[in-house]
Amino acid sequence: MFPRSLVLALAASIPSACIQPPPPLAPDAADDPDEPPARSQVAWDGLPVGELYARGEIRGFELRQGDRLIGRTWGRYVGTEGEGPSLRHRFETRTELLLPGRPPARAEGLVLLDDQGTLVSGHERSDAAELRFERKGNLLHLTDGEREDEVLYEPERRDTAFMAHSAVFHEELMLGLRRLAEGSMSWRVVSLSGGVPVEWEASLVRAPRRSGERAVIRTNLGEEITIEHGRLLRSAVAASGLEIEAIKGEVTWPDWVITGPPRLRYEPAADARFGRREFELPGRAGEPALFGELLIPEGVTTPAPAVLWISGTGREDRHGFAGPPPVDLGSHEITDALAEAGVLVLRFDERGHGRSEAGSLSFSDQLEDARRAFRTLVVQPEVDPDRVVLVAHGEGGLRALSLAAQQGAAITGVALLGSPGRPHVEVLRHQGEAALADVPPELREHAREQQARMIAELAAGTVPPELRDHEAWLREVLALDPARMIARVPAALWLAQGARDFEVDPTLDARALHDAAKARGKGTKVELHRYEQLDHLFKPEPLRSTPARYREPGRKVDPTFLSDLCTWVVSITKPAPPASKRRRPS
Repeated sequence: MFPRSLVLALAASIPSACIQPPPPLAPDAADDPDEPPARSQVAWDGLPVGELYARGEIRGFELRQGDRLIGRTWGRYVGTEGEGPSLRHRFETRTELLLPGRPPARAEGLVLLDDQGTLVSGHERSDAAELRFERKGNLLHLTDGEREDEVLYEPERRDTAFMAHSAVFHEELMLGLRRLAEGSMSWRVVSLSGGVPVEWEASLVRAPRRSGERAVIRTNLGEEITIEHGRLLRSAVAASGLEIEAIKGEVTWPDWVITGPPRLRYEPAADARFGRREFELPGRAGEPALFGELLIPEGVTTPAPAVLWISGTGREDRHGFAGPPPVDLGSHEITDALAEAGVLVLRFDERGHGRSEAGSLSFSDQLEDARRAFRTLVVQPEVDPDRVVLVAHGEGGLRALSLAAQQGAAITGVALLGSPGRPHVEVLRHQGEAALADVPPELREHAREQQARMIAELAAGTVPPELRDHEAWLREVLALDPARMIARVPAALWLAQGARDFEVDPTLDARALHDAAKARGKGTKVELHRYEQLDHLFKPEPLRSTPARYREPGRKVDPTFLSDLCTWVVSITKPAPPASKRRRPS
């Protein structure tokens, strides 16, 4: 399934509190305390989807933890659309999580149900991401616009429900459409926010006198839910201290609007002086298909110098578009500038992005992809294999150093842009300290303790549970020392560092790389360029750099940085004397 929810998980942002489960409900006024009446084992008989709500009816809920309001969520029945077999019932949701010290995290959703209450299609959307889904037979197809997934959805064979993150209305809808009785409450709940399905089971804790009257059910997920006439009145999760209450009185629909994530599109400049040729990067059997393109400057005289671009995240397309949430990392500006300077450039889609197939994401896998790209580049008819430069951003510098050490004299130069220079544990410690500035003061000490625990576990060779999704990559990267790696690289080096960088230490990491490069001995060619007002993406940053700032529209890579990089690449790839022997890489 998709690795991210569309809205922030409550547990990641809000500390747990401890609240008691709801007390037993008082008996009805008509009850005789000396002779308790018989209780029905049916809490609710269920209603058809078109009868559960009045057209335009709005439901609202407040989410609390302890005595603090942490969010609100709404749902409404809009009505029907279409006719006959194409008749659909339209339900909409809005969710607003209140995060201390930060703007609210908001999301909206839409589901279309058929007359049997079966999910047909819809979407979940925030300003950071959008997930669309459509049922085809017994499969629910989901896509975020780049990746696709499918989940088993079999309402005919087994009662199947659905729920989006924090959309309490979906839970009320699930309960309202179904018969709630002792021994018959068990459903498979499909996530509409990106996540694995869960098996949902419940039992009656407080049975009503008649179906539809107030009852309490307890679920296997730790919830105690109070329902009446098919409406969810209250839900409590004692383990996390979460309480949900239906809003009493008139409920109004929120007036804010979710426009959805931006659509990133690459277009070369109108006056661009290079062309593009797309191809697949040949690989070994069993490896995912990778696709990239060669930027070919106008008027190039072959054989010509070439650059292999190695991305920082390993999770972006050839243009430097990553996410969700969508973010333009600016890589296309760097590679385009190199092509404008007269250098051939190969850039490619990382695994699972752009046109490339998904695959495992260990460091070894990413390094092999860089090798594939290098092997593809040097056999292109326009390329002079004696004049190849690696330009790598961020953690891509580790792959570039490994590749350059393996290829030896076949690599003319390596440019490292904001790359780590110290062991990864130290880099993570720096990133953690930088992130604490965005944590509300009342939560900061707890967050600092969590970070210290995680760093200690990593330093001891244990991957903490929070990072298990990246375990294969982490175990390999934690064993690397960039200073030792750079000592094995004979090529000329160009180091660039933005002083507003929060992903590596602008002083310590750059100094570690520079000192290790200089220690290679006499004749070492190494330059270090520091840019005081630039961030990790080498974009001007007048404020404090944060991940959110990466998504600010209109921010461009600094032209002075681009000019310096292009000048260096052109200078070290000038044609060699005629007598030189051409080398072929291993």
